[in-house]
Amino acid sequence: MNPEIVVHSSVHEVDFWKRYRVLLRMIKALEEREHLILALQGEGSIPEKTRDEAVGSIKAEHAQNLGVFHDFLVNFINMSLLGLHHVDITLEFSFYSAGPILSERICIHVDQHKKKLPYEEGQRFISALSWILEEDQPDASLIRLFEGYQERYDRGQDADLNRCTLALQKEVYPGSIFHATLRLPAEVFIEPEFGRIPTTPDGE
Repeated sequence: MNPEIVVHSSVHEVDFWKRYRVLLRMIKALEEREHLILALQGEGSIPEKTRDEAVGSIKAEHAQNLGVFHDFLVNFINMSLLGLHHVDITLEFSFYSAGPILSERICIHVDQHKKKLPYEEGQRFISALSWILEEDQPDASLIRLFEGYQERYDRGQDADLNRCTLALQKEVYPGSIFHATLRLPAEVFIEPEFGRIPTTPDGE
C-alpha cells in the first residue's frame, strides 16, 4: 500500500494534494471506461450493429477524455515544480533493432506514491524515442540519451540519485529484442525537446 498522504498547512500543499487526488479519480474513471469497452466488444447477446455503434461512441468519448487527462497531467507536473515534491515518471518499453518501440507500462511517482498511468500516455511519450531505431546501435543511443539527463539532474544538482535510472536488458532468443525501464523527473517528458540528446549546463 502507498504511505498515507500527510498534507502540509500551506495553500500550495493543500492544492497540490487535491489535484493529486483528482488525478487518481481521473485514472480510475479511464480504467473503468476501458473495461466497459472490452466488455461490450465481447458481448454476443447484443446485435452486432448496435454493439459497434455503442462501442464507437464510447471510444470517441474515451479519446476525448484521454486528451483532457493529458492536459491535466501536464498541469499537475508543472505545478509540482513550484513546491518541494519529487514527481517522476517510469516508462517501460521494448524494441527490436529494426523497430518498432512498444510501450508496456508507464507509472507516475509522487514522492513515495506510485500509480500506473493510462497506456496511451506511454505511447505518446514513446513516440519521441522512435529516432533511436534509425541508429546503428539503438541501445547505445538510448544510453547516451539517458546519460545526458543523468548529467543534468543527478550530477548537475543536489538531487536524489535515484530519480534518473535506466535498466536495459537484451533478449537474444528467439529474436533480438531490448527491454528498457527508464525513470526520469516528470518534467522531462513534457518538454518539447524530450527524446533528443540533452546538452550539459556548459553546453558540451
